[in-house]
Amino acid sequence: MKESLFEIAIDKSNHHLLIDFNIIMLIIIAVLLLIGFLIYKYYKNKTDIVESNIEPVEITLNTGAGNIKYKIIRNYANIEIAHKLYIELTTRKAAIKIDEENDVIVEIYNSWYDLFKITREELKSFSGDLIESNNKSKELIYLATDILNFGLRPHLTKYQAKFRKWYDERLESEKHLDDKNKRTPQEIQREYVNYNELMISLKSVNEILINYKEELEKILKYEKHDPPTKNIVHLADSDKIQDDSNK
Repeated sequence: MKESLFEIAIDKSNHHLLIDFNIIMLIIIAVLLLIGFLIYKYYKNKTDIVESNIEPVEITLNTGAGNIKYKIIRNYANIEIAHKLYIELTTRKAAIKIDEENDVIVEIYNSWYDLFKITREELKSFSGDLIESNNKSKELIYLATDILNFGLRPHLTKYQAKFRKWYDERLESEKHLDDKNKRTPQEIQREYVNYNELMISLKSVNEILINYKEELEKILKYEKHDPPTKNIVHLADSDKIQDDSNK
C-alpha cells in the first residue's frame, strides 16, 4: 500500500508527466472532511435553534441621552462581553457609589479611562458575522457605545483635562512642604473653583454607571444578594472569649 497521497513520475520515452493518486487515502480524507463538516453544521444549527427560542432581555437605561430601550439576545458572545464589562464595573470605582468625603477624583477618572479602554477593546472583538447575522449583537454594541458617547464622554470632555491640570499643579506646589503641613488629596480637590459643579456631574455619571451595571446583571441573570451578616470575630476577641469560657 502506498504511503503517500500521490506520486509524480516522468515517462522519458513519451515525454509524459505521470501522476499516480492513492485512491484509498483520498477517500479517507474526503470522509473525514465530510464528518467534520457535518459536526460543524450540527452544533451550529443547534446553537441557532437555542438562540432563536430565547426571549431577548429588555433593558431600559438612561445613558445620558434620555431613556433608551435595548433588546439584547442572551447568546454566548453577548453574555461573554457583558460579563467582562460587568466585572470591570464592579471591581473598580466606576460603578461604586461615590464617597465624596474619601474618594479621590483623579482615581475615579482613571477608573473611567480603564472602562472606556476595555469597552472599546471588547467591541472591536465582535466579528462581522456576529454583527450581521440576525443582528444578534447589535443591541449590545449600541448599549455599550451609548454609555461611552452619552454617559462618559460629555463629562470627560468638559471637566477632566482642566481638573487634572489644576490638580497636578497643586500637588507640585506642595512637594516642598513637610509631611505635617501637606494636605490630603481630598482636601486639595475641594479647593477647585468648580468643585461643586464638577461633583454634581460626577455623581450623575456615577449613577448612570451603577444603573448600567444593574442592567448588565439582567443579561447575566445574576441574582442580587446582600452582603453576609454573620458576625466576624477578630483574633483578639476570640482569645478573650476563650479566656472567659475557661473561667
